[in-house]
Amino acid sequence: MNDDEKTVPEDTNKIQQNGLPVPQAASVQPAVSAIPQTQPNSGGQGAPASDFAKILKEIKLPERRDFKATADIKKAAPEPEAAILAERVIKTASAQSQKPAAEQQPIEAPKNERSSSIVSPVRTLKDDLQTVVREQKISLVHAATLEEEKKHGQEHLTPEQKEIKTHKSRRTAGILFASAVLIFLGVGAVFGVYLVMQEQQAIPTVQQSSLLFAEQTLSVPLNNQNPQSLKSILAQARTKSLGSLGSITRIVPVVQATSTSGATQTSPASIAQFFSSLGINPPQELMNSIGPDFFFGFHVVDTNAPLLIIPVTSYDHAFAGMLAWEPNLDADLSPVFTNVSMTVLTNGVPMQRTFQDTVMRNYDVRELTDDSGNVVLYYSFPTPNILVIAQSPYSFTEILSRLQAARKL
Repeated sequence: MNDDEKTVPEDTNKIQQNGLPVPQAASVQPAVSAIPQTQPNSGGQGAPASDFAKILKEIKLPERRDFKATADIKKAAPEPEAAILAERVIKTASAQSQKPAAEQQPIEAPKNERSSSIVSPVRTLKDDLQTVVREQKISLVHAATLEEEKKHGQEHLTPEQKEIKTHKSRRTAGILFASAVLIFLGVGAVFGVYLVMQEQQAIPTVQQSSLLFAEQTLSVPLNNQNPQSLKSILAQARTKSLGSLGSITRIVPVVQATSTSGATQTSPASIAQFFSSLGINPPQELMNSIGPDFFFGFHVVDTNAPLLIIPVTSYDHAFAGMLAWEPNLDADLSPVFTNVSMTVLTNGVPMQRTFQDTVMRNYDVRELTDDSGNVVLYYSFPTPNILVIAQSPYSFTEILSRLQAARKL
């Protein structure tokens, strides 16, 4: 093979090395087949060479094109400013990655070499509000309201939800206000009751032994009291709430006296002082046969029924004194006890109302009734040593029970 025949394979190898497509043999074969068959002769050695040269001129080899891969493409040189910026950012990022996570600081933007200052303007709430007002075309008040709602986590609420929430807030405020008013009124009512109780208890209760057990004890001063005012005070007690049903409240009349040293002393009043303060004048035979102590109070039944218990020193004289007092007994004790007329019509003729004998709980009782037959006043001697004056028959049963419990009956 001569030198001209070697030219084509070498060019083909170069094309393959450069990644170019290799020309197919079909494109060469026609040209080769077109080569005339010449007879060799001794005298024409230069003819074949000229023929090959002619053939090569006629053959068009594919042009070599420069195909470049991605790695072969050279990047354009960056702008000087961009190159400096990229280099500094890379250096800053590498320095931050070498620090511990706790010490890493955010990457700061490099200085702009064309600008004269690196300080950026501070963003304030005023600037944000102005931006919102300018861009969204809303009022400054509305913008401030939106900012407050955002602080309280209400920016996601719809207008309907905001209205409902506002309504609930107003309703809650109304409930709290009403509760405060009710509490204030309740405290005022309790304070009013306390004042009323203080008025009823004019002076402290005097401690002394009682003939009958009582749930509570109240004191009433007798000094500077006229009979009408004292009876009015005791009559008003019948309309007050003095305790639970069945309870007994003791009323202790007290008197104040000045000792030789000038000190004021308070002591329970005797039965004579009590009757004198009420303007009552019982028979002297009765007063001589009873002791100085007594028990006066109210029994809570269908009403506050008054009762009076007096120790007796002489039964015969006490009973005779009560019989002598019967015509004036109801009038003297009213209005503390229920008052009835001492005259009654019998067959159209006015007659004097009198006490009648009866039996209560197997005890002899003298009772006074009204026109309807209801008992308004009675007295009895359950024992020779005790005189009971009361109004309600239920009180007599309670008195006997408590006397038995105290071993006085």
